This record gives sequence, C-alpha cells and structure tokens, in this order.
Amino acid sequence: MEEKTAPHSIVERELTARSVFRDEGKLAIDYVPPQLPHREDELRILAGTFRSIIDSPGRTSPRVTIRGHMGTGKTVLSKRFGKDFERYAQRKKLNFMYIHTNCREEGSFFNILKNIIIRNFEKDFPHRGYSSQELLGNFIKILDQRNIYTIIALDELEALIRKEGANPLFSLTRLYENRPLDAPQRVGLICIFREPECQDVFKLLDKSTLSTLGHNTLVMERYAPNQLKDILTYRVQEAFKEDAVLPEALELTVDLANEHGDTRFAIELLWLAGKYADTANSMKVLPEHVRASQMQTYPTLRAEDLKLLSRHERLLLLAIARQLKSSDAAYAPIGEIEREYSATCEEFRDKPRAHTQVWKNIKALSVVGIISTKISGKGQRGTTTLVGLYVASERLEKQLLRMLEVGKSGGG
Repeated sequence: MEEKTAPHSIVERELTARSVFRDEGKLAIDYVPPQLPHREDELRILAGTFRSIIDSPGRTSPRVTIRGHMGTGKTVLSKRFGKDFERYAQRKKLNFMYIHTNCREEGSFFNILKNIIIRNFEKDFPHRGYSSQELLGNFIKILDQRNIYTIIALDELEALIRKEGANPLFSLTRLYENRPLDAPQRVGLICIFREPECQDVFKLLDKSTLSTLGHNTLVMERYAPNQLKDILTYRVQEAFKEDAVLPEALELTVDLANEHGDTRFAIELLWLAGKYADTANSMKVLPEHVRASQMQTYPTLRAEDLKLLSRHERLLLLAIARQLKSSDAAYAPIGEIEREYSATCEEFRDKPRAHTQVWKNIKALSVVGIISTKISGKGQRGTTTLVGLYVASERLEKQLLRMLEVGKSGGG
C-alpha cells in the first residue's frame, strides 16, 4: 500500500527551510581548505624538504617528522602540502602520487601496505598469502614498473609503533639499502606523531631507527587566540552565508576553543552552532547557539553542581543567564550582572549581597566551571570584568527556576 505523505511534513519543512550555511561541508573534519592561515612557514619547510623529488627524481628519498598536539593542524597541513605538491609535479610532467594513510585506522603495517596498493594502483591485487615485507616489495615493484614517485604520509604513526614496534618504520626508512646503487628512490616519508603520546613511543625505538628519521622535525605549536580567530574567520567565510555569524558568536567560539587549544574542536563547535541556529529558524548564529553546542560537545553542567550551590550563588547564576539571554551577547559586564542580580533577588524576596560577596560568588562559579570571566578589551571605555557562560542560558534559567523557592533563605 502506498504511503500517504502530508503535503507539509516535518521532514519536508526542514529540508526546505532557510539555513545559515552556504556550504557546511567546508566544516567537515576531512575538508582540506585552499589556505592554511598561520601555517605558511611549515608549508615552505615541507616544500623545501621534498623539492629534490621534483628537481632530481629518484636521487633521494626525503623524510620529515611532524609532531604536535591534537588540533594543531598536522593532518590538514600534510594533506594541503600533498595536494599542492602533486598538482605542481603534474605540471612538471612528473609521474607523482601523494598517499595519506592513518595508522590508527588501518591497524597494522600489513593493512597499510595492502590498502595503499588496492586503493591507488591495483584494485584486484591478490594480497592473501603475502607477508608485510612481500607486500612492501610488491609496492616498490609497482612503482618501478609504472615509473611513479610518491610521498607517503603516515598519520598517527605512534599507534603502529606501539602495536608492532620499530620494524615497520625500519623497513620503510631502509628501503634502498639492499638495492643497486643506481636504483631510483621513489618513496618520500612524512611521519606524523601526536603529542604527548609520541614521547613514550620514541622510547620503543632503537637509536638506529631513530637516526633514520633524521633531525628534520616540524613541531606544531598550539594556535594563539588571535591565530585561532583568523582560522575560524576564514572558515566562516567559506561555510556560512554573508554576515550569518555574529561577531560575538565568533568571539565566544574562539574563547571556548582556546580552553582546549584545539582547532578541530573549534570548527566542530562552529558547525554545531550553525545547526542550532537552523533548528531555531534563526537567520543568525548567536552566542546562545555556541553555548548550546559547547554543552553537547563538552558537557560542563551537571545537576549535582547546581545542587551544591548556595541560594545566592543560584540567584546570581540566574541573573547571569537572564542578562545574557536578553542581550544576545557573549559576555556581560559585571555591573549589568549586579543590576540584574538585584532585580532577581527582589523577585524572590531576598536581600542582595554586597559587591564583595557577589565578587566572591563570581569566582566560586568560575571555579566550578559554569561561568567564565575575562577583562574587557578594545572598544570598551575603561576596563571591567566580563562574565560569560559555558552553558546555554535558556536551559540554565529553567533549571534554576525549578530549584529556587520563593521566600526560602540560605547562605552565601
């Protein structure tokens, strides 16, 4: 029996509703943007390291190590370099291929080699019955037969070394030791390690294997807040419609992401905020949408935390939630918070605490991790403390209203 559908079903309405996104794929985890703000120096170093493949194909097999914490751009840097290098090699009529593989996902050296061959060269390659070393030999044979040069990026290499020790890395870095002197060297290596895990993994490698990695190491430092803002501004321009993300929402995203020092987290936070804006049928991404996405990504609000607060800490927190909710702002000056707090106390028939106690309560809430504070910057007259929330103000307001009882007195 044919299913009857309503002319304006929920699904249809959602699929035809307006959106703040121009192309949300530009925020996907595997997307490689055309430009990498604040990683230009690293791209130049990689280009210089592997230039000999273009200038003198087969004479050397360059290798480099990239190290850094999660979210510092190791993977996207390597992929951007690989795409650009491959494009230039094609213009120079060089038969070249960049191959990126994730060692943690592949699980073993055997799987890495097998899938490199099947995905890039021979779809029906009969890999059963081979050892890893035999697969490696077949891979080199394919490169020789087709006159192909490659750079292989081994991402999250610490996972492979932890599982199989030094042997895979030793085999890859000593590929040409037992070959004729005039045999072309066709494989360059990018070895990508995640900090701090790689520190323990390096202890598993003998001096001989460590020496084959060489001393050409790129250490990816965490992005500074202003660099993170540049990166997110660029992604906003790519992914969202013009003026769809309020500057205050972008500022809050940067501040929240800076707590974790992770661009991957920042981009996911931005994408989720856009989704919350679409769900709310909002034409703008607001700070409240960012706070809601923060709660989903890194939950910081627990009912037991609110239960441990004194009555006046709850009243103050309610005032903060209301002030931010009404203003659509990322932060509110402490003076505005105190005025809202006084009005909230009056509503609940409580006498507001003095400024000194309010300030103590602000610090206590900050320690719990529900609010954040910072000093005002440019664009504001004088300096004052600004207060923000790590959680959605509307949800917090509802929880606090359920907990507060009119007329009940308490400490704090």
